[in-house]
Amino acid sequence: MARRVIAKRQVRKSPSRMQPILFVTLIVAIAFLAFAIFRHRSSQNFVKDRPIAVIDAGHGSFKSDIIDVGASHYGLDEADIVLDIALRTQKHLEAKGWIAITTRDGDWTPFSLSQRSNFASDVQADVFVSLHLNSHTSRRAHGLIVFYWRPEDKPFAELLQKRLSEKLGLKDRGIETAPFTVLVWSPVPAVLIELGFLSNRREAMRLSNPQFRERAASVLAEAINEWWMSQKQGAKNQQ
Repeated sequence: MARRVIAKRQVRKSPSRMQPILFVTLIVAIAFLAFAIFRHRSSQNFVKDRPIAVIDAGHGSFKSDIIDVGASHYGLDEADIVLDIALRTQKHLEAKGWIAITTRDGDWTPFSLSQRSNFASDVQADVFVSLHLNSHTSRRAHGLIVFYWRPEDKPFAELLQKRLSEKLGLKDRGIETAPFTVLVWSPVPAVLIELGFLSNRREAMRLSNPQFRERAASVLAEAINEWWMSQKQGAKNQQ
């Protein structure tokens, strides 16, 4: 099996004039949201049945007035696709009673990699999921990989790998441990999902289809909720 490699990241320019204004606006919005959730977390009635998920749409960070868009193939940018899936996953989780927060809801985010996972602690999240697309020098490489870092997060990674590969018809490339920053710094159960290879023409075409992205978001939300329910049942059985 071809090994995953780090592809050269392509970036696009962003208007620098609006950057400070947008940055301050987003920081204020995030601070308000974090404070609101913290207050709700203090209420037992609110906490009882409202788990919190942080969904990280990979890339989108500023680097010297440009935005990291991740891998780019066939006219598609990784950052755009994973953002769309993240926002769809957010809606599906909220429909299941979750509080779902994304690390960005547009092209860019002020968070560094470590700040994305630390944000999960700030809002007292129960789970952190980072969405990415893979890339390889071989156009034949395809399939799904779920990464984790802490041993205790392995069952979560296994469940997501199984559900996503089976229900989306993606090759199961197995789960792997990797010291990705968002995983190493996460204070809560965390995984990083490479939802197919953007460098593979067939998978790129599937990822470009809104219906496939909607299906991927639905399956992901179902799997996250399944894991959470098993955690609750396990805790209940130990009482």
